[in-house]
Amino acid sequence: MNSVSKDTEVIGNEYSRHLAQVNAVSPVVATADIHNTQGQLLVPKGAAIDQKLSDKIVKFKLAKPLEDSIAVENEFTAEALFNRFALYLDMDPYLKQLRVLEEPALLRTCCEVFCRFALLRQKLTVLAIQLPVVFEQALFCAWFGLLIMRKTAASEGDCYMAFVAGLGHDLGMLHLHPDMLAKQGGLTPEEWRQIQAHPVISAKIMNQVPKLPPDISRAVLEHHENLDGTGYPRGKSGDTLGRFGQLLNLLDSANAIYRKQFKPYGRSLRDLILVVQMNSHSRFGNSGGTLILLLKTLPENTTCGVPNHLINDFLMAVKGRNFYLGACVELVTALAQQIGFRHQNPNLTAIQNAIIHVTVSIVQSGIINDAYMRWLDQVLEERLEHAYRDIEEAFILMQELIYHVDKLKNQLRSFVQFDAEAGKMPFIKETLGYLEARKLPKMPASLSEIWLAKVVG
Repeated sequence: MNSVSKDTEVIGNEYSRHLAQVNAVSPVVATADIHNTQGQLLVPKGAAIDQKLSDKIVKFKLAKPLEDSIAVENEFTAEALFNRFALYLDMDPYLKQLRVLEEPALLRTCCEVFCRFALLRQKLTVLAIQLPVVFEQALFCAWFGLLIMRKTAASEGDCYMAFVAGLGHDLGMLHLHPDMLAKQGGLTPEEWRQIQAHPVISAKIMNQVPKLPPDISRAVLEHHENLDGTGYPRGKSGDTLGRFGQLLNLLDSANAIYRKQFKPYGRSLRDLILVVQMNSHSRFGNSGGTLILLLKTLPENTTCGVPNHLINDFLMAVKGRNFYLGACVELVTALAQQIGFRHQNPNLTAIQNAIIHVTVSIVQSGIINDAYMRWLDQVLEERLEHAYRDIEEAFILMQELIYHVDKLKNQLRSFVQFDAEAGKMPFIKETLGYLEARKLPKMPASLSEIWLAKVVG
C-alpha cells in the first residue's frame, strides 16, 4: 500500500459527511471522478457531494484523498480571511484592546501565505461552516501565536509557521463524525479515543501539503502534549517536544479556559494570567511568560464579582474546596511514595508527573494549608473587604487545581483498566477508590447567580 493510501486509511472518509452538510449552504462538487481502491467509480466528475453520495463514500477506502477531488464554492481568500480576523477580534472587548499590539501588514501577509496552500484553504473553509467554535479557536491561536512571535523578535519565517500551525491545528476534527462532535454530555471511552486522534489526523493533513515546513506538522501533532508527559497522543515530554507545539498547547488551553469559564460571565482575558502562572512549571514552556506580558497590557480588574451580602457563603465554599484539595493531596502524595521511582512504565511516569504538578502547584499557590484557612476566618470576622478580590482569585486557582485532580483520576482509571502492570500494584486502585469517595462540596444555592457558581456548574 502506498503512502497516500495509508494516509487515506488513517484519516478516513468522515470528511464526506461534513462536505455533504456544507453542500446544503455552499456547493461542494467533485472536480474529478472518485474511485475506491478497487477502481470502482463512486462519484462522477461534476456531481455535488450530497448526503446520498456521502453515505456511499464512507463505505469504501478511496484511491486518493477525497479533498484532492472536490471543490468548495466561496473558499477563503487572503482578504476574506483577514476580514474574518478583524470581525472576530473586534467582537471581543479584550481582544480588541490588544489590537494595538498587532501589525496589520504582517497579519495580512500571513493570511496570504496560508491561502497559498489549496488544501488548507479548503479545510479551513469547511471548518468555519461546520465547527464555528473550533474555527474561532484557530483564529485565537494563530493571532496570539503571531503576537508572541513578534514579542520575542522571531523571524518572519517563524511567524508564518506559528500562524499556519495555529489555523490548522484542529483540521483533523473534520475527519471525525459530525454527530459525535455535536454530542451533548460525556463521551464514551471509544469516542474519547477518537477525539485524541485528531492531532495525528491534523498532522497527516499537513504532511499532504507540498512544501509545507515539517515544523508545522510537528507542532500540530504535539499541540496536546505536555512538558510533564501527561498529554496525548504520544505522551511525549520535556526536550522531545518542539517550541511551536508548546506554543499551540498554551494558546489552545488558554482559549478553552477563557471561552468556557471567563468570557460568558464578563471576566477579563487578563484573568488567564493566574492559570498560566500555575501551569508554568509543567506546561507551555517559555511562551507562557510572553503571553503573561501581553495580557498585562490589559487593564487590571480590582473589583470582586461576589456581592458583599454573599461573602459569607462564598468563603464557606472556598473553605470546602480547601478541605477537599488538602485531602486529595495527602492521598496522591502517599501514592507517589508507594509507586517509587524505579520503573520503566511510561504510564506510571505520567501519573507521577501529574501528582508532582498538583502538589507543586498547591505549594506555590499558598492557599491549601491551615494558615490560609485561619486567614479566611479573619477576613470573615473582620469583614476585610479589600481581601475579597484576592479570595476570588484563589477560587479560580482552586478550580484549576480541581481540574488537574480530575485529570489525574482519569489517568488512574485508565491505568487500572488497561495497563498490564496494574495487577501488581493494587494500591493504585485502592487510592483511586479513596479519591472517588472524596466528593467536591457543592456550591451553596445562594451563589447560583454569580459567575463563579456558573463556572463550577
